[in-house]
Amino acid sequence: MRHGLMFARCAALVALLVGSVACSSATGSTGLAANALGPPLATSSEVGEWVEEKTGECDDVEPRTMEEFAEFVGPLRAKLYAPYIAEWATCKAGPYERLGLVVFQREKLADFQRAWQAALTSGEVSDNPDFGFGNGFALSGTLGLELLGLHDLRCTPVLPGDQVGHTVPAEAQGCIYAQKPGGHHH
Repeated sequence: MRHGLMFARCAALVALLVGSVACSSATGSTGLAANALGPPLATSSEVGEWVEEKTGECDDVEPRTMEEFAEFVGPLRAKLYAPYIAEWATCKAGPYERLGLVVFQREKLADFQRAWQAALTSGEVSDNPDFGFGNGFALSGTLGLELLGLHDLRCTPVLPGDQVGHTVPAEAQGCIYAQKPGGHHH
């Protein structure tokens, strides 16, 4: 039953996307995953331009070092995020004096998700990542990010009664991208 439901969900998502995209849960391919989360952004400058286009703010993108990332998010999150980050920067947007604009190494998204799952299993962390995720990037804030069309990355089971809204399978089996109800999915 579970595979049938997964197949039906994948088939429905594939039908919504333009182009030919494979849907796989265990082969290690990226499948739909982040590609279903909007435009692919590969540099922190592109992420800053995207945020500015959406909000009218974030025109002061400042590239940052990985040492500054560790200071920004703390040692535990830096340990979990840093090996998978291509670059990052900050800007001022909305309630954030320094909004983190994080660009992932696309080929390592599944590795990042599996590392987070392992940290959950070992008790090193107790919850999902707290960034808002787009296609290959994330923003460090949480307040209002669903209005930008960003998704939470969930590597914990969805429990009955959880309000997850729009979901897309993530790169690693057992993780999903979920958008809070009321968000604007594309």
